[in-house]
Amino acid sequence: MQRSLFRAGACLALALVIGAACGGDDGGGGGDEDSITLTPAPRDINDQGQSTTLTVVAEAANGTDGEGEVTLKAPAGLLGNGTKEIVLTLVEGQAATTFTCAKSFDAKCAGAVRITADWKGVTVTSTVNVAATDGGTNPGDGGTDGGTDGGTDGGTDGGPPTQFGDLNVTLSTAKSLLIANTGDQTQVAVTVTNKTTGAAVPGKQISFTTSRGSFAPAEGTNNTTATTNTSGTASVPLYAANMGPGTAEITATLAEGSLKTNLAFTAISTVAYITDKTTKALIGIESSGRDTTTPLYFKITDAAQKPVPGVELSFTVSGAAEANATDKAVTNAEGIASTTLRAGNTVGVAIVKATVSATIGSTRELSVSHPGTPIVGGKPSDRGLVVDCVRKNLGALHATPPPRSLSTNCTAALSDRFSNPVGLATTVQWYAEAGKINSPVDSKPQSGTTPSADTGVATTVFSTSGTFPPYAVTPMPGELHVGADLDDPQGRNARDMAVTLIAVVGGEEDFYDGSGTSGILNGKWDPGEWFVDLGEPLVDRNDNGKWDPGEFFIDTERIDCANPSAPATKNGMWDGPNGCWDSNTQIWRPIHIVYTGPLSTDTANHLWLPPTPPYAVGVNQSVAIRFNWSDDYFNRMSSDNAGFVVKKTGNRGSVSILSDANAFAYGGFEIAYESREATTQADGSLLLGDICNSGKPTPPGSGTSPVKTRCVRHNRFSFPEKGGNSGTITLVGATTPGSAVQSTIDLQANHSFSSSIIVQFPAVFQ
Repeated sequence: MQRSLFRAGACLALALVIGAACGGDDGGGGGDEDSITLTPAPRDINDQGQSTTLTVVAEAANGTDGEGEVTLKAPAGLLGNGTKEIVLTLVEGQAATTFTCAKSFDAKCAGAVRITADWKGVTVTSTVNVAATDGGTNPGDGGTDGGTDGGTDGGTDGGPPTQFGDLNVTLSTAKSLLIANTGDQTQVAVTVTNKTTGAAVPGKQISFTTSRGSFAPAEGTNNTTATTNTSGTASVPLYAANMGPGTAEITATLAEGSLKTNLAFTAISTVAYITDKTTKALIGIESSGRDTTTPLYFKITDAAQKPVPGVELSFTVSGAAEANATDKAVTNAEGIASTTLRAGNTVGVAIVKATVSATIGSTRELSVSHPGTPIVGGKPSDRGLVVDCVRKNLGALHATPPPRSLSTNCTAALSDRFSNPVGLATTVQWYAEAGKINSPVDSKPQSGTTPSADTGVATTVFSTSGTFPPYAVTPMPGELHVGADLDDPQGRNARDMAVTLIAVVGGEEDFYDGSGTSGILNGKWDPGEWFVDLGEPLVDRNDNGKWDPGEFFIDTERIDCANPSAPATKNGMWDGPNGCWDSNTQIWRPIHIVYTGPLSTDTANHLWLPPTPPYAVGVNQSVAIRFNWSDDYFNRMSSDNAGFVVKKTGNRGSVSILSDANAFAYGGFEIAYESREATTQADGSLLLGDICNSGKPTPPGSGTSPVKTRCVRHNRFSFPEKGGNSGTITLVGATTPGSAVQSTIDLQANHSFSSSIIVQFPAVFQ
């Protein structure tokens, strides 16, 4: 089937051209029937989640663009909609989607995966090769087949052999043309065999002549001789010798006769970079395994803007360390050659330069560079996953009945193992213990050549208008609480109104490169290095670090660390850290939001004042009174114009108040999200140790999976002695002697949603 893959491609070139490219035919049909092709780019991917682009091109029997829908099916892995079957709508006869095949999620992701495309009863198949990689850097996916050859054989074969008596003689050139006005060259060969036996005939002297070019680098050598070797072949180089365009008539003469062939000397006018929808705007670094390659296309035309086939281009890469490209390719019948740009493990902008090979080193080198492809962070790392919410204290209890409808933005910032923002759009799932949260959301991809402040950030909205109340929990040691009574059979503590949120994204566990005994810094995890072992994603509503009945978790396909070659499986239950570094897993982080209300009227349990009022205030003296006042759950008021007002009776002295800064974000508790050493015990539980220290030697046996001692994520709660809001009331005495006056001090909290009761206490101003 002949059709154009490139629709009005924009060109960046020595001259501005509009390019039309050839249609890649991968299992398609032809003739006077409906036909379809299915082409993967690249064809080779790894089993760590790297993607390839599947392009479908359909043509009706009358030669017009195919219309309607095409169905793609994959026996393993996932198509662009996250399933094994997708229906695409053809636009101008084309459609495209992506395909990934991660072994950690599908054990069938190995070897050749045959994908089918069906359109109007016409079915074609195409194979994507899925290869295994190690636990660190991706050794490369191979990209495409190294460039397009345009359907040409790169030279002329002279047709069928010419017979001279009992000899068969052929005359051929290694290239189909030479570039005029350059030092381009090709081999001209004569092969002599026995007509009957096919055996090579050595020792035959051949005379070569040419009407254009030279058998030496400089013009002027129009004839030469050579003798056939043991393979029956005699060959000589023919040079363009900087001669202009035209046709060389080459004659080869031996004792039995002569034969001729023609070779075009073609002048090139333009070398252009052309765009196509299969070319990715961004690619991920090599270790990400995500979109690490992209095809790039270049076109050669002559002075009449006609395509020039059979021209070799050489490709070089600059601008991004470790990036590389297929080094050579030959233009096809439409004058187009392609190369595959492959990322290294360094971010930057890779620029590919295409040069007509025949002009390299000449005074008129014909070349063009593409605008540049940004290489970005592609695979989220647990180290770089930062989850936060703009407001972690929401006044949801300021309503009867609660909750008051409030919302806040929450973000998950994604970075790779090298701390590069993840520049490829990546889906983040969010889950909440109470309320509701928008999910899933995609992170912001990089736009342009450099990342912005929000590159790799996925933003969602959490709202209190959902499940209520949060799960009531048992108080931890040291946590402020009130016991059960008739009004509140369960009692109250600060964490009763804490809501656990988690953000989940596909990625890799954190590791400390160069730690352990080897000390080798190589950008990937090696056995014996410290790593942070994650359990399956869990909304831990009671804060005990493990799954309990009623808690939400994600059952993922996990590798058996003791038998890593076995297929990854699900087991229908929550699993904690598995003892081995996972290069493809669900990484996740929690964040906590607390619901708060008005300051409590139960001042016996929720207001802290120094003992023994009335407070005596002397002349020209001051008395500072520290206080704490919490809501019914020992937490602070939300920051919705929250503040305090203090007043006094009597005409001697004065009073003022100063609220403290937010010493505790929540008021009744604080959370430290830590990475700690953990050792697996005989019963499978984990014994927590020190804060993880990458400079500390790993314990013996750390190079054998499963590892007994490694790092894990741990949420450590701490509690103040007094909860809620805090501040200082300052009583200032009179400046002149006089009769003592007993005053009443009024303390009241203000808030946008409600006001507190007034608390009173006496003071005597001398």
